[in-house]
Amino acid sequence: MPPDSIATNDKAPGSSGGRAGLNVPLITPHREPKSFQPRNCIAFPPHIGYNPSEFGHEDSTSFSTGQAMNSPWNASFKLVLRAGLLGLLTGCATVTSTNSPQPVSPGASSNGVSVAPGGLQLGYIWHADRGNLYPILGVSGAAHYGSPAPVSGPPIIAAAAATSASSSWALMLHKDGTLEEWSAPAPGVGTLAAAVAPDSRILLSPSGTCAALVSPSASTAVVITGLPSKPLVANLSLPAGFAPNQIAVGNDGSILAGVTRPGAGGIQLGILSETHGYTPIGAVQAWGGASFLPSSAGDAAVFADGATARLTYASNLNGASPVLAPLADAGLLQRPVAVTVSPDGKWAYVADSAKPQIVRLNIGAPAPAPSSITCACTPQQLVPLTTDGVYSLSSDVQGQPAWLLDTRTPQPRTFFVPALPVSVAGQAGDTRVKQGSGAAQ
Repeated sequence: MPPDSIATNDKAPGSSGGRAGLNVPLITPHREPKSFQPRNCIAFPPHIGYNPSEFGHEDSTSFSTGQAMNSPWNASFKLVLRAGLLGLLTGCATVTSTNSPQPVSPGASSNGVSVAPGGLQLGYIWHADRGNLYPILGVSGAAHYGSPAPVSGPPIIAAAAATSASSSWALMLHKDGTLEEWSAPAPGVGTLAAAVAPDSRILLSPSGTCAALVSPSASTAVVITGLPSKPLVANLSLPAGFAPNQIAVGNDGSILAGVTRPGAGGIQLGILSETHGYTPIGAVQAWGGASFLPSSAGDAAVFADGATARLTYASNLNGASPVLAPLADAGLLQRPVAVTVSPDGKWAYVADSAKPQIVRLNIGAPAPAPSSITCACTPQQLVPLTTDGVYSLSSDVQGQPAWLLDTRTPQPRTFFVPALPVSVAGQAGDTRVKQGSGAAQ
């Protein structure tokens, strides 16, 4: 018999072959492969093990074999007991390390913000290659796509959605130029406009209550206010030299536009509204993103210079003399590409494509100091998905995961949503959001 194996064949007096005491099977101590290197394992408390007094034994000998407690057999037996007890206490066996973020637990966070009490909490993402809006189910760090329902009518070529604590709504542009509002759980308003340029880009305001559709082939923007319940549609003349990717929309319908003038260096920034027309407020060398403050009624915004990495807080935008003040980033920013502002208006978040990171700054207060939120992606945008602080960081790329930023907890974090599987995505044009349908199937 090998030295590692211990067998007990002692017969009890008067028995015909039974073993003395407990029936102890042949035990071979487990040997881990040499390449096994456990990571992130839970340390087992050293005091947990066999205690003779717990089993009615007062000495240090084995209650089944008479072996000394420090014998190889009992050492193996103690390991078995420890492993079994660990399984009962933790409900788990092998723990492996991954690089994926851990999920946020449902319920209220330390600052009282409800993280994920139930239902749809992370909004919708538009997938152009599928012609669909897909709901993001789950919680931050453990999310996946749901399946939209089919809808009749012309194909959808562009869409943007917002999600609040009680409902979701979206603007969908059909191939025939029809602009439609969809909402859930209550049915949407329906058709809002016709003959909209099919190459229009849909931009939502920070709270999703206003939107603008801008097109490189049109000189006017379609502006919708009063979303989702009482939408009003207006056409707004755009200044010459505007670019559809240099636009920000406020909750009152105001537009901050970047304009390139012939012979002038850099980009001129101005405020465009139905009542005041276009009013220049400043300039940047390159567009680095801009966002209105959600509660400012279009009177304050933050914008970034993509070339110099400078941030500016602009206030009194509806007055005769706008005020521009620099925001210190503590040297963290290198190449800003997008800007957003938290729902309470206290924090600015700037996507930096060079690090990659998202820089968080306090607006109007020197403390706390600016901080960096790392991301295992290259941030390209900061598109609001929910009204309480979830943003899309990456543009839609077929077969690639979507990266999101969740700012609803004291420690904002980035996480990804796995790419759409074929079984969920279906064929392009075959599965679309249905008018009045729920968030997921």
